[in-house]
Amino acid sequence: MRFGVKPERPSFPSRAKLRLNESTYKVPSDTEESSGEEFEEAVVESSDSEDSFFYASESEIPTKGRRIHGPPKSTSEQRELTEAMASIKLHSTHSDPLTEWVKQNQKEAFEIAQARIRRSQTAMTNLYLTAAKITQTSMEVTLKEQELRIASEVQARQRAREEEEKREQSRWEARNKAIWDQVDKVAATVEARLEAERKAVEFEKQKQEAEKRKIEEERRKREDAERERREKAEAEKRRIAEEKEQEKERAKEEERRRQEAEERERKEVEERKRREKEELSKVDTERRQAGITTPSEDWDRALEITTNVKHGHLKRVKEDSIQRRQWSAIRRGVTLRIGQLTDDNAEITRISNQIFDTIRALDPSSDLYPAALSALAKAIILQAETEVTAKLDTAGPLAAVVINLFNLPGFEEVLWAKMVTRGGGWIIGNYVMKRQGQNDKEFRKLAGYREDETQVDRQTRIGGIVSLYFAICTSPRAVSMLPTPFWPTKIWSFLTRILGEPRLSKQSLAPYVMYSCLEVAAPTGLTMFGKQWLKLLIAIGQLALEEGRIGAADDAGKTARVRLQLKAETLLKDAGVVLR
Repeated sequence: MRFGVKPERPSFPSRAKLRLNESTYKVPSDTEESSGEEFEEAVVESSDSEDSFFYASESEIPTKGRRIHGPPKSTSEQRELTEAMASIKLHSTHSDPLTEWVKQNQKEAFEIAQARIRRSQTAMTNLYLTAAKITQTSMEVTLKEQELRIASEVQARQRAREEEEKREQSRWEARNKAIWDQVDKVAATVEARLEAERKAVEFEKQKQEAEKRKIEEERRKREDAERERREKAEAEKRRIAEEKEQEKERAKEEERRRQEAEERERKEVEERKRREKEELSKVDTERRQAGITTPSEDWDRALEITTNVKHGHLKRVKEDSIQRRQWSAIRRGVTLRIGQLTDDNAEITRISNQIFDTIRALDPSSDLYPAALSALAKAIILQAETEVTAKLDTAGPLAAVVINLFNLPGFEEVLWAKMVTRGGGWIIGNYVMKRQGQNDKEFRKLAGYREDETQVDRQTRIGGIVSLYFAICTSPRAVSMLPTPFWPTKIWSFLTRILGEPRLSKQSLAPYVMYSCLEVAAPTGLTMFGKQWLKLLIAIGQLALEEGRIGAADDAGKTARVRLQLKAETLLKDAGVVLR
């Protein structure tokens, strides 16, 4: 162990002697005189320059009960040594009053500072709570004012909205009433037309039954007459010897009566046929006056118009070099303008006027005029086969141009005939049959097939024509009555004819063209036919659910049937009807 001290202080031996002499804990000694030499024997000063002491080895450290080697010490030496050790021990545990006082003051100052800090924190907390309470009160007042202001504004807007709803309700009721009045009027017309068709069918059925009864009656009469003749011949043979002359007279009389009966019967048949023909002619006249035609009549009429233009006017134009050049220039210009068409009213009007001026300048009595109409119709149909198939929105602008060009005399018939023949009769719901003397190539072309065309390509091409046709029939741009071939009622005729002709409905193309029709004309159909239209959609959806009722069994037919089913379900759902 080593203790360092400042140099200016007395050395440890001196101080130890002084304290030993002044110590109150000093054990009385035999003599008051003490020599420093005796004390110095137990302490070995350090050889260092500093005033310090240390034990040279651990063996020199005095321990309790440890025997110190060397000559034995006297009793006084041992007492002095014990007093020195006690003094050192007291010195090491001595408490300085000044130091204690300083420490006590520091402790009290620290406690006072802590108390001040606590009071300051308490005051700050109270101040903060007071300010927060004032702020909260102000915010609550502001919030209440805002709530009152917002409530008044909401009530004002609510009143305005209720007034607006009342006005809209009034306008809607007026519009709805007008629509339903129109629907009732159209429904009455359609019901009258359907009733006429039903009467015509019943009349035809009665006619067939009458003819069947007539044939059966004639056969029975012939059998009876034959039997009578055989009986008479047998009787004649038995009585030939004795009544030959009488039998001849009787045979003559019988022949005369038979001829008279046949003559009466022939007159009755002719009279009946004449009456039936007059009644049938009257029904046909009423049907045609109502604008109702059969699919075969529409097909024959379209073929007649197309043949007249293609093999008549157009053929003569191509044979004349001057007219052929004029026709080619018109065809190129029309095709270019149709290809530039966009969904812009100004652009539609401009292109319509340009085409109208180009064709209207021709002489309607010349062959060049119908040939130009045919070129225009073909350009429009080609545009529908390519653009409308890819993007249904293009059907609207193209239909608007067509409606504007209906002012050209004869254009509606040429366009309709071209659509019918190029689409294989699908837009009129006619099943094209092979005619006598017609080869397979001519029949396939007439039925709407093209060389090197797949089933999917044929579907999309004819679907584009159907979409354009019904876009024209239902276009909102029509400001006057459309021509008869483009009446909106053709929607109903188209769907019912396909559903009523199994040879059409079982083809893969049937559900595809029906889907194209519904995609374009469904809103108009609902407006015109009302509940009857919903019934038709239900029938279409139910037939599409049953495999084999609509469409073929190939992949194209199944895909088109599923699309038709989903379309019918969507339209019925929008009208609030669930297909089951």
